[in-house]
Amino acid sequence: MLEKGRIGTRQLSTLTFMLVVGDMMLIYPSVITSYAKQDAWICALIGVPLGMALMAMIIKLASIYPEKNLVQIARNTLGFWPGTLFSCFYLFFFLIGTATHTREVGDFITSQIFQYTPIRVIILMFVIAIGWGVYHGLETVARTSELLMPIAILFIVILAFCLLPQVDTSNLKPVTDTGVVPIAQGILVSIIYPIGETIPILMILPYVARSRHLMRDMIISAGLGNLILAILVTISMLVLGPFLTQHNIYASFILSQKISIGGFFERIEVIMACSWLISTYFKAIIYLYAFIVGCAELFKLKQFKMLILPSALLVYGMANLVAPSLTFIIITIVPYWVDWDTTLGIILPGMLFLIALVKSRRKSNSTPQPTTEG
Repeated sequence: MLEKGRIGTRQLSTLTFMLVVGDMMLIYPSVITSYAKQDAWICALIGVPLGMALMAMIIKLASIYPEKNLVQIARNTLGFWPGTLFSCFYLFFFLIGTATHTREVGDFITSQIFQYTPIRVIILMFVIAIGWGVYHGLETVARTSELLMPIAILFIVILAFCLLPQVDTSNLKPVTDTGVVPIAQGILVSIIYPIGETIPILMILPYVARSRHLMRDMIISAGLGNLILAILVTISMLVLGPFLTQHNIYASFILSQKISIGGFFERIEVIMACSWLISTYFKAIIYLYAFIVGCAELFKLKQFKMLILPSALLVYGMANLVAPSLTFIIITIVPYWVDWDTTLGIILPGMLFLIALVKSRRKSNSTPQPTTEG
């Protein structure tokens, strides 16, 4: 196999959590509120169980073909050439995802913290970091995420408790006055953005030690990550209101700036930035790892480390070219990214799951049953 390292179910659960939270920690409240307005918190909460159902489907797809990654599953299910074309579509998605997450880091750092630093310097440093992580292998990345995941969870808890004095429940009114279509769009966003973007996990599952509780742990991890995002949306709505939440792309960062307790516990927004960078870093690593391993599997290479440098250079170039500015991303890319994620996070995996399920049942029915002679 391409990857020599092995990870346990606990490490896989932490990686899944990082995939779900990822870059959504900062931009999710703004994105979902732009669709569902003051009902965004309801859509976010409804999306938690629906997202867990989507994760169950993804894990069930992998269980039909154990020890196989997404490229191998596609080729076994659809045939060699259709499966290869299907895989290329996903590899492009992984590459674009890595470049987009890298660009998000560059835009955030240069607009909020280091305003006078060229964005290309930030992007280069981030690309070097994720390339270095992929070079050290999946096991190292998974164990590191296990150490750093509590930081992201701890900050959300601190943020929630420290903002309780500023909560105003009137910001949630009027409830369910948005309309059916915006609420449906908000629910779709609450499923697609957090859970639909966990598809790269199919490139990792073959290297996970088998466990009876794999599906349970994965579903719980995805649900926990989505619930944390729903809490962030609700806090943002209660403190900032729907209008300010919608028009502040980094709503969670703005919330952390509002914390002031006793005149000494304040200005903790850099902690928020660090926790967001950690989760986005691991999400970008997983996407880059999925792209590199997928390319190696596609061309039947014996090892994948030779692809790290050219892939990192490709990500660096695409991160600089994917959008001319942050405004372009918000106005042009974000509205169409929902359709992109819906196609690759629900429609195509659902189609592949149904075809694989039908083929596996036909195969089991056509297998001759042993007969016993009396």
